[in-house]
Amino acid sequence: MSSDSSDSDDGRPQNPPPPSAKPKKKKKHVPPQETINRIWSRFSVKKFSKATVVLPFAGSSNQTINDPSKPPETGRENLLVSEDFDRAVQECRTRVKKLIKECRRVNMRYRDPDFDIDWDLKMKKGYCLNNLKDNKFVISGSAYSTSTTNSPKAVKRVHEIFDKPTFLADKLSPADVKQGSLGDCWLMASLTALANMDVGIQRICVEYDTKIGIYGFVFHRDGEWIISIIDDKLFLKSPDWDSPSVQRHLLEQTDREDVELEYRKTYQTGSQSLFFAQCRDQNETWLPLLEKAYAKAHGDYASLQGGWIGEGLEDLTGGVTTELLTSDILDTDEFWNNEIIKVNKEFLFGCSTGLLDGGYGSRDGISEGHAYVIMEAREISTGQRLVKLRNPWGKGKKGNWEGAWSDGSKEFTPELQIELNHKFGSDSVFWISYQDLLRKYQHFDRTRLFMDCPDWRITQKWISVDVPWKAEFEQKYRIILKKESPVVLVLSQLDDRFFEGLQGQYTFRLQFRLHEVDSLGENDYVVRSHGNYLMERSVVTELKSLPAGTYAVFVMIVADRDTHNPSIEDVVKAQCRRRVDNDKLAQVGMSYDIAHSKGASHSKSKDLARKAQDKAKAREARIATRKKNWEKRHLSREIVRKQDKKNREKRERKEAKDAAAEQEMEEKEPKDKSVQTEDIREVTFAKDDKSVQTEDPASNSGTDQTVVPPNSRAQAAKDIDKGVQTEDTCGVSVADSLGTPDTPNSTIAGSPPPLVRVPSVHRGPPPPPPPCTRDHKRSSDRRDYITSEGESSASPISDFDDMYSDDDPTLKPRPVNTPAAPGAKTRSNSDDEDETEPWNAVCIVGFRVYSKDEGLELVVWDESLDEMKRKNEKAAVGKDDEGADADVEDDGEKVKQKDNDDAKEMKKEGEDGAETKVVDGGEAAAKEDEALVLVDKEREALVLGTGDVSEDKPTEEKVEACPGNETRPTEGNSEQAVA
Repeated sequence: MSSDSSDSDDGRPQNPPPPSAKPKKKKKHVPPQETINRIWSRFSVKKFSKATVVLPFAGSSNQTINDPSKPPETGRENLLVSEDFDRAVQECRTRVKKLIKECRRVNMRYRDPDFDIDWDLKMKKGYCLNNLKDNKFVISGSAYSTSTTNSPKAVKRVHEIFDKPTFLADKLSPADVKQGSLGDCWLMASLTALANMDVGIQRICVEYDTKIGIYGFVFHRDGEWIISIIDDKLFLKSPDWDSPSVQRHLLEQTDREDVELEYRKTYQTGSQSLFFAQCRDQNETWLPLLEKAYAKAHGDYASLQGGWIGEGLEDLTGGVTTELLTSDILDTDEFWNNEIIKVNKEFLFGCSTGLLDGGYGSRDGISEGHAYVIMEAREISTGQRLVKLRNPWGKGKKGNWEGAWSDGSKEFTPELQIELNHKFGSDSVFWISYQDLLRKYQHFDRTRLFMDCPDWRITQKWISVDVPWKAEFEQKYRIILKKESPVVLVLSQLDDRFFEGLQGQYTFRLQFRLHEVDSLGENDYVVRSHGNYLMERSVVTELKSLPAGTYAVFVMIVADRDTHNPSIEDVVKAQCRRRVDNDKLAQVGMSYDIAHSKGASHSKSKDLARKAQDKAKAREARIATRKKNWEKRHLSREIVRKQDKKNREKRERKEAKDAAAEQEMEEKEPKDKSVQTEDIREVTFAKDDKSVQTEDPASNSGTDQTVVPPNSRAQAAKDIDKGVQTEDTCGVSVADSLGTPDTPNSTIAGSPPPLVRVPSVHRGPPPPPPPCTRDHKRSSDRRDYITSEGESSASPISDFDDMYSDDDPTLKPRPVNTPAAPGAKTRSNSDDEDETEPWNAVCIVGFRVYSKDEGLELVVWDESLDEMKRKNEKAAVGKDDEGADADVEDDGEKVKQKDNDDAKEMKKEGEDGAETKVVDGGEAAAKEDEALVLVDKEREALVLGTGDVSEDKPTEEKVEACPGNETRPTEGNSEQAVA
């Protein structure tokens, strides 16, 4: 009853026992420091690299050579600043005139095939509007047809838009600049500053023809002037009459005689109809056309979104911009007297506020995060310092200063209006006091101008720099100044706005220090760059006077990584996935290749130097390894020679003792002449020497003699002297050959050695016993030492201590390839697939030096250092090749001569060394490279008691007694075969 109750519980079956938990694999404990070291070892790539060519055909494409945005390749250095500008102007004029002539010949207006915005909009591609990064302007789909969509709706030429178009008036007004539907206020402010200068705009618009519709401009890019040629097509806000639009629907409801004409006058005529930048004058065209040329140079309009005034001023004037914070100004009076008051002459200024803090929106009317330009600085009769600013929006009083000295303020009396020549209006121009300027604006971009300075010179060098995660200052350049001169030093990186979408994941911040060549300490610098918070493209420092001498430039580049941005290779892969024509990738990729070609020569030389250095290190390692192995082999031979000498001396003493005992035995033994029928020679073997044994006399046809042929006497004598067989070997060989059922009394190990009587060929006195000598030619044969007689097969362990070191690596056996467990994951299939790629930051930087020294030289220090290092290595290798031992890499004759010298040396010492084999030089070098493997064979050779470690040596000799009364060696030794 109890059993029934135990088997069931209310009739329910019992659940099976839970499976046993799998034992957890014990995690190997790793020391914390080793874990940290392992993390850092995998953090960065071993060799930094960067894609410098996106288009594989860019190097040989004619389009690249003729691309107007490609900077020239000049071989001259330390040029006048005006020379490169004059070169670009002359080339631009030549191209424009050639195109004008071609258009007149075919009676056609010029159409730009590289930046055709009309065809691009009609085909809804958007290559001229959007970049690879994002689609800012929507030009397809249902959203495009709505009137609220922020995108252009039509394209027309200048003569179709303006009634009386004027490209460049006699005098341009900076108040004409008005920003369009693009966030490029930084560019509009820069153009305002340029328009405020005499012939500032005319300087960069070098050639044009309004009737043909062609315009040529020049811009500054990465330290050089480039060319941009465009046609006169412009984007409009409203669609054409024949396209569906809300505007047409409204006009059709009105009673007009010509609705289409009214539509064009209302929505597609004058500057107000333009989608992007426009002049306040309804018939001026210079601003929208200049903005279009600047957009073409960068690839599209979207690439102009956001920027800094200083960068725009650099691109338009070729100047150098320094970022200034109001809180960093030491002496505001000096700042006013030496810089602000010189606006439009030596400097141009832009200002902004609310970039580092804020968020309220406006500060007494001043808009936060918006760019303003300083147009004029005046100290009026009352002693008040005033600054004239302009808002590039150009929309009345929006974004203008509303405090003291603003339009309509009580400070502006009629007399001061006349003195300042200021009129209240809606041109977005206002005045502000110098104190309020420093109080309300936080950030200044000061651009130094070189356009009107004919004696300034420029020299520059571009290099590729590997940027580690932890940045440090490294010497990259040297400046050789021949005479005292003012200098302006600029360290800049490539302007990635020209290849928007292919910037990659890394952004860089630059710093540099200038040292005297004899004072390279960290704190011994002459001057260092002014750190920038916002502008990342370049850093600048200025010296009013620098003495002649040699100076070192130390560069530090700090990299920031945004893993959310796609890498360059990911962008190219995504763009090429469909494998169709992609004009946008071709255009941006070409600009990318042109930019990175600046550092191509340095990258190539650096790669060659790196390969040469790696090759030199590998060669040194091979030489050191061969030398070390040669020393081990040499020491091994010495040890074996010493042991052979000991064993030979022991054997000679034993043989002398045995010979004396044998002679004493012969003298005591009675001679029975009646039994002997002929002269005999007794050959007696030592008791313990069982190398050759024969049958008992009783088992050999009733005779008591073993007859040996005459030709075996010498061999038997040699066998007596050698004594190379141990007891085990002799027992096996004799028993196998003679121990048969017919010979029950076969000799066994331990029996006394019989006498072997050899019949003499001629009657006479018996020959003397063979001398106890050794054939030195056979000294290299392997032998087994007779340990029972006191011989040693190996030297003491202490003799081998010099052959090995504690620093020698311990080689572990390679594990057997076993299939992975079903649940196991390899590294490629593990979570490492989602792991971030190792750190691999490379930056292309250029260092420019502006000076008034005609003989100034700028040298890339890396190249000089590598050249000096290569020369030193060549000199060191030349010396090593003359006197080094076993340091010859390719010269087989030296290896052969080395081996011959070793053989002669062993012969002179009179020792029984191993037979020297002289091999061909190439084979010797190959074998020496595998010397690590031969070390184990040397150790094996030492145990066997020989100094020869060659793998081709024959095996040890075993002497057997053959049935035909012949003594022959085993098959392993063919050199001593006896017939």
